[in-house]
Amino acid sequence: MQTPDPSPAPLRRPGVVTSLALWLLAAPALQALALGGLSVLNFSPGHVWNYLAYGLAAPWVGILLWRRHPRARFAAYVFLTLETGRGVHLRHWDAVWFALAWIALLQLPSARRYAPSVRPAEVRARLVRLFQGTSSGPRST
Repeated sequence: MQTPDPSPAPLRRPGVVTSLALWLLAAPALQALALGGLSVLNFSPGHVWNYLAYGLAAPWVGILLWRRHPRARFAAYVFLTLETGRGVHLRHWDAVWFALAWIALLQLPSARRYAPSVRPAEVRARLVRLFQGTSSGPRST
């Protein structure tokens, strides 16, 4: 009888996650191209918010996904929901469908295995550990 290997092989990054991370990491370049007149999805030079969303937020979410951060999937959902809302507001229907397609693709089993949902019990335990020594009561010396 063979014993199982105690160190399982690292989980391979699914194509969906790789593609989304690369697209998010490329967002600053696409926003810069919008200055030259390229009008695609929600990228445009006219809104200051675009520089924050695509210059800071999108690459940050891309890095979280690439590094397999515990909250990467949640961050991607928040960003893509924002993109959907902005697309509806600006009537950029291609951006709406693009963001909704990414949200749907994140539901694939490979993506869910690689970037699982946030677990409230784990978050609560992490917060308890973080604040254990910071009670407002009298301290003993």
